[in-house]
Amino acid sequence: MLSATALKHLGTARTTLSSSTSTAAAAAASSTRLMSNTVRPSPVPLVVSPKYLSPLLQDASSSNAVRVLDATWFMPNVQRNARDEFQRGPRLPGALFWDVDKVATTGETVRNLPHMMPTAEVFAQAAGEHGISKDTHVVVYDTHGVFSSPRTAFTFKAFGHPKVSVLNGGLPAWIDAGFAVEEGPAKEQTTPVEYPVPTLTEGMVRSFEEMVANARQGARGQTVFDARPKGRFDGTDPEPRAGLSSGHIPHSLSLPFSTLLNTQTSSKEAGKKYTTLKDQVELWRVLSDAAGGMEALDKLRQGSSGGELSATNTCGSGMTAACIWLALQEVGVQSSIYDESWTGWASRESEGVPIDKTPSDE
Repeated sequence: MLSATALKHLGTARTTLSSSTSTAAAAAASSTRLMSNTVRPSPVPLVVSPKYLSPLLQDASSSNAVRVLDATWFMPNVQRNARDEFQRGPRLPGALFWDVDKVATTGETVRNLPHMMPTAEVFAQAAGEHGISKDTHVVVYDTHGVFSSPRTAFTFKAFGHPKVSVLNGGLPAWIDAGFAVEEGPAKEQTTPVEYPVPTLTEGMVRSFEEMVANARQGARGQTVFDARPKGRFDGTDPEPRAGLSSGHIPHSLSLPFSTLLNTQTSSKEAGKKYTTLKDQVELWRVLSDAAGGMEALDKLRQGSSGGELSATNTCGSGMTAACIWLALQEVGVQSSIYDESWTGWASRESEGVPIDKTPSDE
C-alpha cells in the first residue's frame, strides 16, 4: 500500500505527448495529436514472488496455463552467454528461454540496433513456438534478479497479452526461497500453438520522430525518464558503446534504474547478490524525487487513472527503460518506452540531433 501522504494526492487528470510523421523536421512542424491511449488493467499481478509462483507450477490443473520464460540478457561488454547458461542450469522447472535479441526487429530499418521491438508477426510466431496462447499466464524472470525480465514483460503487454508477470528477484530469489530447480541440458520441447497476430498498443513504443517533437516542446512536453547511470546522463562518464557521446535528450529526467532496486544477499549461495524491485512506498519516494516532487508524480498518476500513458522511458538500448516502466506501473503510472533509446538518439549526433550535458542536479 502507498503511504498516507501519497494517497492524499491521488486524483484525476490528463497529460499528452505530441506525435509526428516520418522525419525529425516533419515532427517539429506537424500539429500535435493525443497519444494517451488506454491500457487495460491486468487480471494477474504484474510483479510476483517465488511464494506466489510455486503453487501455480505445482498445481497440475493450472500448469498448462502458466509458461515460465527465462529472459536473461547481458550487456555487450560482458562475456557471458545467456542461452548457454540457461542450458546448463540452474533454471526454474519447465522454463523456456526467450531470446530478446532474436525475438526482435533487426537490420537497417532499425539502424541495426539491438533487441528492437519485434513485429506483431515475429512476436506471434515466437509466442506460439513457446506454447503460449492468449490465455497463458506468462511469468518472466532473469538471473540477475530484476534487470532484463521487465523488457520481455513489457513486450507482451505492449502486444496486449493479458496475463504477464515478472518474478521479483528472478532465479536467485527462487533459489533463496528453497524451491527446486532444474540442472543439466534443458528439454526445450513444447507443443507449438497458434498465437493470433496481435496489434501493438498505440503509443506504448515511441519513435525517434515523436521524441524529437516532444523535446521541442520543452517543459510542456511529456515527462521522459532516463534509466542510465547519472554520469552517462550528465555527459561526464563514457557510454559502453563505442563512438557514442554521453549526455541526454533535452528536458529528460535522470532516473537510474538501480535506484528502483534493492540488493539482496543470498542465504543459499555464498557471496551471491541479486536485485529485487523496491516496495510501493519506496518506489513512490524515488519516483517522486526524480519527477520533481510528490505533486509532479501525482500528476502522472492522475493522468494514468483511466489507463492513459503519462510518461516515456529511455535508457541505453531500450532494456532497462522497462525497469522504470515496471516501477511506474507499481505506483499506478502508465508509460511507454522509446525503443531506440540513447543508442538511436546519439547515433544521429552528426545529423544535428541535440545532446544535453547539463548535470541533472542543476
